[in-house]
Amino acid sequence: MLRMVVVLGAAFSAVLAQQQTTSSDTTDPTLAAYRELLVPYLRLLVQSYGDSVVLRWAPSNAPAWRVYNRIGYIVERALLDTTDSGPLRYERLTSQPLRPWTLEEWKQRSRPDQQFAAIAVQCLYGALSIPQPNTIPSMLDAATELENRFGFALFAADCDAHTANGLGLRLVDRNVQLGQVWVYRVFPARLDSVFLLDTVYLVAHVDPYRPWPPVLDLVADGHDRFVHLQWKNFPTGGYTGFNVYRTDPNGRRIKLNSTPIVPATPRGWSRRIEPWFEDTTAQWGIVYTYEVRGISPFAEEGEPATIRAKLRDRTPPPMPRTQKPIIYGMTMVRLQWDIADVPDIMGFSVMKSDKPDRDWRALHTELLPPSQRAFLDTLADPDLPFYAIIAVDTAGNSSDYLPLYVDIHDTIPPAPPTGVVGAIDTNGIVRLEWRLGTERDLLGYRVLWANDTTHEFTQRTNLVWQDTVFYDTVAINTLTEYIYYRVVAVDNRYFHSVPSSIVAVRRPDVVPPVAPIFTDVRTYEDRVVLTWNPSSSLDVSQQILYRRAESDTSWTVRMQLPATAWQFTDTAVVPRVRYSYTLDAVDHSGLHSERALPVTARPYGSAEHAPVQSIRARYDSTSRTVILEWLYPQPPVERYWFAIYRAVDNYPLQIYESVEPTITRFVDRRLVGRGQYRYAVRVVTPTAQSPLSDEIIVDVQ
Repeated sequence: MLRMVVVLGAAFSAVLAQQQTTSSDTTDPTLAAYRELLVPYLRLLVQSYGDSVVLRWAPSNAPAWRVYNRIGYIVERALLDTTDSGPLRYERLTSQPLRPWTLEEWKQRSRPDQQFAAIAVQCLYGALSIPQPNTIPSMLDAATELENRFGFALFAADCDAHTANGLGLRLVDRNVQLGQVWVYRVFPARLDSVFLLDTVYLVAHVDPYRPWPPVLDLVADGHDRFVHLQWKNFPTGGYTGFNVYRTDPNGRRIKLNSTPIVPATPRGWSRRIEPWFEDTTAQWGIVYTYEVRGISPFAEEGEPATIRAKLRDRTPPPMPRTQKPIIYGMTMVRLQWDIADVPDIMGFSVMKSDKPDRDWRALHTELLPPSQRAFLDTLADPDLPFYAIIAVDTAGNSSDYLPLYVDIHDTIPPAPPTGVVGAIDTNGIVRLEWRLGTERDLLGYRVLWANDTTHEFTQRTNLVWQDTVFYDTVAINTLTEYIYYRVVAVDNRYFHSVPSSIVAVRRPDVVPPVAPIFTDVRTYEDRVVLTWNPSSSLDVSQQILYRRAESDTSWTVRMQLPATAWQFTDTAVVPRVRYSYTLDAVDHSGLHSERALPVTARPYGSAEHAPVQSIRARYDSTSRTVILEWLYPQPPVERYWFAIYRAVDNYPLQIYESVEPTITRFVDRRLVGRGQYRYAVRVVTPTAQSPLSDEIIVDVQ
């Protein structure tokens, strides 16, 4: 498994093909290219195999590659120990700087069939086509040749580990153990005076080997003579090249490409060219299994992406030759055709449209038999005058067609307009609108109106109205509540449609309803009964009753009543409280009438209140007080309090003290001496009082 701290390019051969600019250079690619040229850098990749770690690196441009091929690279490593907080202790993995092999070393270590080694040798030691450039064009040609050598060398290193070793761009660290974490760094043996390369660092976890994943989105498309395969590289361009393999039904597996497949995207293109391959050796009737494997920068094939495919007939049948159509009235057209004798015709499809090149609709669901040579369209339409006949073969290929125009004279009026709606504002401006008709020869519309549905509708527009919105002005100070409209469609031959449905547009209501009048008010102990004459207006939708107590400063809504209500009983009243009532009517437009003249009522309540109950008294000799207690389970709804009566010996009872209604206990601390004390309690309100309670006698010694 590969783990990296530094984000690297996926393939070194792609580094040169697609130079990446920094964010500050995106507006000036030329400046970015010069900066890349003058300030090169190293890129480093690692791959863990469990028992070893492979390192691959390369400089970012061709001049730096050529310079540091002579200088060489140093590789060092340090064990990353999380328990040790001290500095990393690096050890060198190369006794001598790693440089490309000499020509003799290449000959001694390589076999003749190692084609990538031959590519690398040519890039390193091949003769220059321009040995001494002395003009600007020749200098540019020399620079291009150096770029090409650099790109091909890195491509060969990606595809072959032996070649990467020979180019001095690969190292295998075998002295590792599973679970360890190493920090690797690569840097030049010394710095060049012009091209400066910084040290590149990378953290690698020693994990079990995990192959690279399959390529993305593999698809196959069979044609007459080849099978086309297409797939996608990783978004970062992880694979350098690709190999394609084919397995037949007998299990015979062969490699279809002799050299890796590398898609080439021209410089400056914003969209990357995706890789593809065409198998031109496939044979008819055989279903093959194809697999595509990517080649990683470590010269390994990733996991395969597989797909099944075969050759497919893509040659369309010949085009049918149409004959002169036969027209029957306005609704039937007979089509006839011939076609060359082809053995794989599966059938025919007959279509029609209102345009000669698109929007075709089929006239049948299933293909017509291959022997049929005529078709009768019983639903011919002047708005769909173009016909096409297409032949379909057994592989699903469709023939070309020539549109056939059939002239059917239109004697059918357009359809009546639909979706007609109207609205009117308070100024009498009417807006009518409707849906646009679908007829091709539609010319416009005529608008008709009337004040009653039983009247004859007359034309509101002298000319054909070529729009689906119409404005009109009508009087609103009238007793006629509605104005009625209809719309008629007109085609190019001035055929008129049936009028649309009648649209009733209600004039705005600007007159409030007549106010209701109170006729009687009756008061009882606990309720008020109101009677009135409702509004005489016909468009009243509801009545609103308002109430105000004598202590209130504003009216509140007491009840919303139906338009025909003439009486209301108000039971939510407090006795002996004076109330005022008024009433108004509301019509369908939300207009309120004037309010009725207010009336007043005062429910009088009961004549007297219930007396207190269970009165008790006792003398406390310690505090020399009399404690009086009672119960009052049915208090009145209005404000009240308790009056305490007292008498000593033979004197008559007199009011002695009063207490709040929340208190049912009284302590008499003002005793005048020994004797016989008599007590009673009465409930008092602002307008009435209860009888005296039973007397209670207490002896004070």
